Amino acid sequence: MTGVSWFGAQSYAESPSVGKRLPTEEEWEKAARGMDGRMYPWGGDFARENANTRESGFRTTSPVIQYENGQSPYGVIDMAGNVFEWTASEEGGAKILRGGSWDDDPEYARCASRIRNHPRYSYFDFGFRCART
Repeated sequence: MTGVSWFGAQSYAESPSVGKRLPTEEEWEKAARGMDGRMYPWGGDFARENANTRESGFRTTSPVIQYENGQSPYGVIDMAGNVFEWTASEEGGAKILRGGSWDDDPEYARCASRIRNHPRYSYFDFGFRCART
């Protein structure tokens, strides 16, 4: 799902039919980076064949299985590129997004990269993933 605000993402994740939640920023980063502090989920160097970023040339969102070689040490796919993902974390009234998108440069796909935005704001490359407690 894309073009969703933080409130929409949270509402979906916490709905009774889904029964999950948005991950915290720290949970998101650990799932992407692993225990060895990788720059990208797959390692230290950017590889355009591992993520849907501007360099991949895909020019829109891609199916989650499209970039299997870009999975994190925990086997999580699409932690870099495709869509920015809302997290449960907040800073100064803004919510934190992670992961970069198909419309951004590789620097936004780094595991440590983050942006902040108002929770009511939605954009074509904002999405989310759910976490289990």
